[in-house]
Amino acid sequence: MRAMRKYLAPLLASLLLLLAACASAGKPPVDMIGEFGNSVRWSDWDAAWQFIDPATRRSLVLPGEEQERLHDIKVTGYTVRSSEPQEDGTLRQIVEIHYIDQATQVERSTRNLQIWRTDDGGKHWWLTTGLPVF
Repeated sequence: MRAMRKYLAPLLASLLLLLAACASAGKPPVDMIGEFGNSVRWSDWDAAWQFIDPATRRSLVLPGEEQERLHDIKVTGYTVRSSEPQEDGTLRQIVEIHYIDQATQVERSTRNLQIWRTDDGGKHWWLTTGLPVF
């Protein structure tokens, strides 16, 4: 009985760690998607661009005019309204973004659909839907 107790505690601890790992498998790291949100909050479009899926980036080459327009956008609020894992392994997220267009000094808001995917078991997530449209 004593020998059994000696092995029971490490076995239970290992089981708990395994369960915790399984529960979080397939979920995007909150900090990675949060970093994208912070980039948008600070209107740091160069940093936000780095989160865009490379295949999507190739199809979304921003003309100089659009890049200049983004520099006139100052985000005043970024709120995740919903976040739902999908059966295909992607994450569907709706965010609400409040912003000021410095050309008009008018605050507006938009809702943005984001589809995130991973191709390496959840270590890195890519935004497939591009930057928000203002």
